[in-house]
Amino acid sequence: MRKHRHLPLAAVFGLLLSGFAVTRAQQQAAQDSADIIFLIDGSDSTGRVHFSVIRDFLVHLLERLSVGAEQIRVGVVQYSEEPRTMFSLDTYPTKAQVLDAVKALGFLGGELANVGYALDFVVENHFTQAGGSRADQGVPQVLVLISAGPSSDEIHDGVVALKQASVFSFALGAQAAPRAELQHIATNENLVFTAPEFSSFGDLQDQLLSYIVGVAQRLIVLQPPTIVTQVVEVNKRDIAFLVDGSSALDLSHFNAIRDFIIKVIQRLEIGQDLIQVAVAQYADTVRPELYFSSYHSKKEVITALRKMKPAGGSALNTGSALDFMRTNLFTSAAGHRAAEGVPRLLVLFTGGKSQDDVSQPAQELRRSNIMCFAIGSRAADQAELADMAFDTSLVFTPAEFQAAPLQGMLPSLLEPLRTLSGATEVHVNQRDLIFLLDGSLNVGKSNFPYVRDFVMSVINSLDVGSDGIRVGLVQFSDTPVTEFSLNTYQTKSDLLAHLRQLQPQGGSGLNVGSALRYVHANLFTEAGGSRIRDRVPQLLLLLTAGRSEDSYLQAANALAREGILTFCVGANQADKAELEQIAFNPSLVYLMDEFSSLPALPQQLIQPLTTYVSGGVEEIPLTQPESKRDILFLFDGSANVVGQFNAVRDFLYKVIDELDVKPDGTRVAVAQYSDNVRVESHFNQHQNKPEILNLVKRMKLKTGKTLNLGYALDSVLRSVFVRSAGSRIEDGVPQFLVLLVAGRSSDRVKEPADLLKQSGVVPFALQAKNAVPAQVEMVVPSPAFILVAESLPKIGELQPQIVNLLKTVQTGAPTPASGEKDVVFLLDGSDGVRSGFSLLKDFVQRVVESLDVGPDRVRVAVVQYSDRTRPEFYLNSYMDQQTVVSAVRSLALLGGPTPNTGAALDFVLKNMLTSSAGSRVEKGVPQLLVVLTADRSGDDVRGPSVVLKRGGAVPIGIGIGNADMTEMQTISYIPDFAVTVPTFGQLGDVQQDISRRVIQLSSQELSRLQPVFPTLLRPGAGGKQDVVFLIDGSQQAGPEFQHIRALIERLVDSLDVGFDATRVAVIQFSEDPRVEFLLNAYSSRDEVQNAVRRLRPKGGRQANVGGALEYVSRNIFKRPLGSRIEEGVPQFLVLILSGKPTDGVEDATAELKQYGVAPLAVAKNVDREELVKISLSPEYVFSVSTFRELPSLEQRLLMPITTLTHEQIQQMLASTRGPPPVESDSADIVFLIDSSEGMRSEGIPHIRDFIIKIVRRLNIGPNKVRVGVVQFSNEVFPEFYLKTYKSQAAVLDALRRLRFKGGSPLNTGKALEFVAKNLFVKSAGSRIEDGVPQHLVLFLGEKSEDDVSRFSEVIRNSGIASLGIGDRKSDRKEMQTITNNPRLVFTLREFRDLPNIEDRVMNSFGPSGVTPAPPGVDTPSPPRTDKKKADIVFLLDGSINFQRSSFQEVLHFVSEIVDTVYGQGDSIQVGLVQYNSDPTDEFFLKELSTKQQIIDAINKVVYKGGRHANTRVGIEHLRLSHFVPEAGSRLDQRVPQIAFVITGGKSTEDAQEASLALTQRGVKVFAVGLGPVDSVEVGKIASNSATAFRVGNIQELSELKEQVLETLDDAMHETLCPGVTDVSKACNLDVILGFDGPRDQNVFVTQKGLESKVDTILNRISQMQRLSCSGGQMPTVRVSVVGNTPQGPVEAFDFAEYQPELFEKFRNMRGQQPYVLTADTLRAYGSKFRQASPDSVKVVIHFTDGADGDLADLQKASEELRQEGVRALLLVGLERVAGLEQLMQLEFGRGFMYNRPLRLNLLDLDYELAEQLDNIAEKACCGVPCKCSGQRGDRGPIGSIGPKGISGEDGYRGYPGDEGGPGERGPPGVNGTQGFQGCPGQRGIKGSRGFPGEKGELGEIGLDGLDGEDGDKGVAGASGEKGSPGRRGDKGPKGDRGERGEAGIRGDPTT
Repeated sequence: MRKHRHLPLAAVFGLLLSGFAVTRAQQQAAQDSADIIFLIDGSDSTGRVHFSVIRDFLVHLLERLSVGAEQIRVGVVQYSEEPRTMFSLDTYPTKAQVLDAVKALGFLGGELANVGYALDFVVENHFTQAGGSRADQGVPQVLVLISAGPSSDEIHDGVVALKQASVFSFALGAQAAPRAELQHIATNENLVFTAPEFSSFGDLQDQLLSYIVGVAQRLIVLQPPTIVTQVVEVNKRDIAFLVDGSSALDLSHFNAIRDFIIKVIQRLEIGQDLIQVAVAQYADTVRPELYFSSYHSKKEVITALRKMKPAGGSALNTGSALDFMRTNLFTSAAGHRAAEGVPRLLVLFTGGKSQDDVSQPAQELRRSNIMCFAIGSRAADQAELADMAFDTSLVFTPAEFQAAPLQGMLPSLLEPLRTLSGATEVHVNQRDLIFLLDGSLNVGKSNFPYVRDFVMSVINSLDVGSDGIRVGLVQFSDTPVTEFSLNTYQTKSDLLAHLRQLQPQGGSGLNVGSALRYVHANLFTEAGGSRIRDRVPQLLLLLTAGRSEDSYLQAANALAREGILTFCVGANQADKAELEQIAFNPSLVYLMDEFSSLPALPQQLIQPLTTYVSGGVEEIPLTQPESKRDILFLFDGSANVVGQFNAVRDFLYKVIDELDVKPDGTRVAVAQYSDNVRVESHFNQHQNKPEILNLVKRMKLKTGKTLNLGYALDSVLRSVFVRSAGSRIEDGVPQFLVLLVAGRSSDRVKEPADLLKQSGVVPFALQAKNAVPAQVEMVVPSPAFILVAESLPKIGELQPQIVNLLKTVQTGAPTPASGEKDVVFLLDGSDGVRSGFSLLKDFVQRVVESLDVGPDRVRVAVVQYSDRTRPEFYLNSYMDQQTVVSAVRSLALLGGPTPNTGAALDFVLKNMLTSSAGSRVEKGVPQLLVVLTADRSGDDVRGPSVVLKRGGAVPIGIGIGNADMTEMQTISYIPDFAVTVPTFGQLGDVQQDISRRVIQLSSQELSRLQPVFPTLLRPGAGGKQDVVFLIDGSQQAGPEFQHIRALIERLVDSLDVGFDATRVAVIQFSEDPRVEFLLNAYSSRDEVQNAVRRLRPKGGRQANVGGALEYVSRNIFKRPLGSRIEEGVPQFLVLILSGKPTDGVEDATAELKQYGVAPLAVAKNVDREELVKISLSPEYVFSVSTFRELPSLEQRLLMPITTLTHEQIQQMLASTRGPPPVESDSADIVFLIDSSEGMRSEGIPHIRDFIIKIVRRLNIGPNKVRVGVVQFSNEVFPEFYLKTYKSQAAVLDALRRLRFKGGSPLNTGKALEFVAKNLFVKSAGSRIEDGVPQHLVLFLGEKSEDDVSRFSEVIRNSGIASLGIGDRKSDRKEMQTITNNPRLVFTLREFRDLPNIEDRVMNSFGPSGVTPAPPGVDTPSPPRTDKKKADIVFLLDGSINFQRSSFQEVLHFVSEIVDTVYGQGDSIQVGLVQYNSDPTDEFFLKELSTKQQIIDAINKVVYKGGRHANTRVGIEHLRLSHFVPEAGSRLDQRVPQIAFVITGGKSTEDAQEASLALTQRGVKVFAVGLGPVDSVEVGKIASNSATAFRVGNIQELSELKEQVLETLDDAMHETLCPGVTDVSKACNLDVILGFDGPRDQNVFVTQKGLESKVDTILNRISQMQRLSCSGGQMPTVRVSVVGNTPQGPVEAFDFAEYQPELFEKFRNMRGQQPYVLTADTLRAYGSKFRQASPDSVKVVIHFTDGADGDLADLQKASEELRQEGVRALLLVGLERVAGLEQLMQLEFGRGFMYNRPLRLNLLDLDYELAEQLDNIAEKACCGVPCKCSGQRGDRGPIGSIGPKGISGEDGYRGYPGDEGGPGERGPPGVNGTQGFQGCPGQRGIKGSRGFPGEKGELGEIGLDGLDGEDGDKGVAGASGEKGSPGRRGDKGPKGDRGERGEAGIRGDPTT
């Protein structure tokens, strides 16, 4: 199924005025020239009689045209089954000859009318240079189709070919020609002309003639549509046609079969991922014509078939032919897709009985599931056909093999061809579907349930799942809001649950364009869950109930280009035309009259939603539109528009919004007119889109009663289209006028309109209802320039048309003179150009011929290149055009394998653009480089192109054939300069554009253009890098430190700096390193550059490079500090060194490289060998004699940073560093885990915990033990490789993320093969080649379904020691086969028994496994040797929060905790309580004395059940009944008391107070929450945050064990939080927030981010979390905002708990300034604190832009604050702060964080300050010297848009608006009373003649009058009757003798 459409739907015409100046090349062809092909229907649909009518029509039409070799050329093609050339464009040079040829045309005849074939034929054979076409000269190409009926074949490909060839197509139809088909072929529906009968065909002549003349005179210029989309239904199948080609079959019958097969194929979806076709002929043998893999496009298949001729042969062996097809065509080698289960179909055409047996071959076909269709003539054996057919319904017997009978069976054949699937069927079940729902008031609350039910109904019918159909949903009105993304929900039930709660968003606006852009940018991405990169079909279903209020076409086109299928469902006021433009294809639009009709729609939608995919998006190559244009919108502002101005203004807004408005692009002016003109904006006033749109939005109606259009045209010509108003009319920039006329003009229009057109302005007119068409037509060159609006409210419907016209119309502006230029042609001379080299030379020649070559004008040089470069001649070699042309003609191909374009660019800059080579670059003459290449470059072009552009060259890239467009854009000065053409033959199509560009590029033009340097993105990293600059800050580097700083600043300027792009850090070093800023400190280029500018040399005598390298490898390239090393983002270290290192670097460098960091070394006065050791490779060592030379290294440094991928870095590191030294205790261990359905999800946690225990005992490290993990079932799932993680902590983190995979059957053999080939290899990190022991640990839960012996042997022979572990379902014999050693096979009852074999597994690794880890490695502390004491009581939720099976898991978790924590000799007592609404004692502390007794008692606990869980009652019961001496508690002996609460839901009563009471008693409360219980409640139960744990479900409980055990162990040794008492304390903080600013400016104005940051900080610090000693109490934080001015302190508000309304008081401080930082400022803070509570913790946070007083005084005042009891003074640097490092000396109370300055632009400043306050409070209130908090992670992604807030309060009454225009005339009033008689008025002017009065009565009979004068002579009367004959005349004289007559007929001899 194929459907297509064009975007935009209506083709547009660019209109070119004949009065404009044109280029010299155009002038030669501009006068009445065109190439016209008449394509005439010569089939039986026309008939011989009607054909003569067509012939006469052509004769009369051509007689009226300027036909000739230099004017209009004519060709004629006739078509039926095949097209046939009557004569070509260049056959007849004169009009008389053409007319004679047309008159002599004969009728072709034929049953079929293959229009599609004919269209292809004329494009390939007539609109070509060989066919006489002058397209390369810019002559219009015209096709006139004359049709009498529908096409017999598909026309789509032919239509696309016409559009790609830029052919202007007219379509004339008569009789049965379908208008829809003609509209599809014609360039525009206006170019379709139809007549009901051929007898009236002549009436079309005048209509057609005017258009053809318009094209020939360039009044109409073609602009084809830009995008063609196709929708196809996924339907994979392989179809083979087997055709009788024997001699017995008549040739006409064979041709009919061939044409019929072509018809079938035209109706199928042909493609590599759709339907594939093979064809073979047979007689006595079989001859394949094409295989499944031969062609993958419909056009190629049909072209090949049309060439098929009968093979011949006397015998007809159908049986052997069937066997041949089965064994030779339905094979993978022939392209059959057997592995994909694609249905196999065979269509047999036979004309007689087989001479061999067919039964057995037919049975074999059925057994092979090949479905055979049997089509036989009357001579074929019917029983034989039925025997061969897959089913009797697949037997077809047409009357004869001719077109009509075969055509009749086409539908019944196509149906099973498309639907039959046999035993297998291809299911397409992976799709990503986004619903985009109108949530505005257009839908409303009453109708929204219909929408919600519709979505739910669709989802219910889909196979929803993470591996099936993923669903996302967005609502929109004014703005879009994501309800859920594609990866939010994994199951249908979760989706439906969300949808049931869905409510309409509300909002009066409807911005469809904004919503489309939103879903494209945020939902159809990997982050949004889209699988677009995996080529999973992407679908968008838009449901809307109104017209869009913003522009949507660009957003819809962007979705179409991505192949995203947009379906549109419209209801209520939705506009069909708008939806057809938004939809991927018009066929995907569904309209409903009412919302109540929506429930019926899902049935129609399900099949398209689940089977349709993009059939391709074709970009039609267009002539490059002008990038510059000046457009004046002149709108009627008179009373004609009153009441409708809003619609006009919205229309203007949307049109401008679609334009590329900018100073060097499109400039816009706006004016209104009525009796005079009011200019709203000139061309030089609002030159950016936001500015002009803002102006339009605020525009008011001008008003005025009269409409003077003529005056308005004259006024704008004199005052707007002039240079002083910003118009670029004198620079040749196209000038456009968009005129709205809504009424009759009161003045003369013609003369001003003529002047406007003569000036070169192109006018378009928007004609409203009341405008006078005759007046409007005077303004425009022709009616084609007029767009008619039905009414002003509907003017928006014209928006797409006027936008397309404004973007695409060409004006043919005059070409300026060439001027001085140096032009170098760089030609690809490699072997790939050989066939097109002559065309390449022709192109260069034609460009040179358009240039004004001369020594003081244009100079030309030519260079050829391949893998080497050869200059052909230099800029000073030839100084006139003729000698340059001769030199170009004599060029010989250089030859060579690969074009190295990068090296050639470098050559041109260094050798051609120099004064010695004739370049005038030093004189400022433009240096143009035209690069022509036919292939991708063999080397990198980015760096050379940047250097070339920076060197002053202006490259223009032209790609041919295989050339890469992106590469051409990278090379070109700006991307718009890049051009590509498919073949060398099409270079002529772009020659005029290139010539014009070379001519027009002047120095002035180039000064307005900015070169575009490539943004270097790489696959795999998405343009991401982490770059750390490690710079020498010692005394040696000091004098030239500014050059180091400048280099970093320039490098940063060239990088794409951003949080999700390139991150930058700077570290300075001398004796020791110092962090200047980290990778996550700044998120924009400006912030980084500002930080770099503030860098100052650190100072120091030594440069300890080794120590610095070690520091960065261990501390900087870490995830918490911003590094993305674990994500595979390339890591770069740029070392800048000013002298020989003063310490060793080898070990530190090796460690750095082991982490995967790529070092680049820049140095002066350092031995190169030393630098080579450090750098990634020798090519990345950069030595300079002085740092002043650093600018020359910029591009060389950028190259590796912007181009090297993570994989390339790893490869280079592997090749340079060599194998690390193998240590005696090293080993490579791979754990291979059965994760199949037989293992079940319960087994994986036990295996995971066991491996974690093993890893904890291993000495993990790059040179020690390496670990890899692989899971498998029916497929293999590698978790991580041996090289992936280099520390124990990283391995443990990865193991904790291990999850059950599932799948069946179990293929252990396949998994063994995978690890042998992919894990135990060097590339995966294995050191097998270095002799390091290799171990495989296999966990199996059942017997394998495949063979394990083969790869078991491979593994053994490779020296890999295998160990097998299985439960009772595994096959011990199979494991022995794998291990080859029964002692290395361990069989358990179940996997929870794994701890029993831990030591035996460790021993199997040999000595390498148990070597203790060295100090400093991230491993847990060694076990304590002292005996543990503790009283632990478990409180377990026994309610229905846990099901019975889940409760057993909880008990198992508890027993494992006891088993692990209770060591030999420990004194641990355990009690256990189960609770629901009340507690039940299972056993007390004193009852059980041994570990085994406790574990047995735990396992015997019976699930209690119950509806509710009251945790408060349970905890109180522990305090009163268990933690007492009577129950066995040893609290009075100071034995640690621990309560362990495990709950599965929310408590019916708040448990916080009960927990606090228990904590105050001295019991540490642990709390574990499972499932729906939230973290807040768990936190309230636990004693502190360290003892609170939560997991999502019962399966994740085992993951907590390690964390719980560590915390529990600390609690038993009382090291959980050092120095923290168990008694809660109150802690109150008083915080002063102060600030200063510049003396001469308002700090609120200069520091734009200050207000928002202060608000965020105040909110954050006022919400401090509990302290370690505060129990359940939250610290109280009171804040006061104070500023100090020279006059004294100013206070915003006194100490108070922060509330949002206080922020307004802070903002009121704007009026008082300046605010200063002096010693008095700090003393004012001290004075303020004296008024506060003496027991509070006092802190100052001050924002500063630098000190305003003496630093010594400030230091003294700071010390006074400290002595007065202020706990901390924190300084935060404002933007552009001066001397912050010195000011930091004033700070105190920050602890170990002194070395990191706080700045306003820190991404997470509020968190940083809150953390500082937390540390200060812990120290002051709890006595904790340091807090055990982890490092903060990376900043998370931006969250989804929040819900719309409630409406704000009513605003103040607005100012009075502008005076309105006159209103409509009111109804007549009531007659008033008669007034007094007035004075007589002046005599009026004489009135006009009145109407005749009524006829009077008859008067009396008057007297007889006098006789009048004689009248004029009358007209001669009629002839009289014939008279009688006269007498005979006299005999005349004798005449001359006549000529001798011809001989008579011979007489009859018989007479």
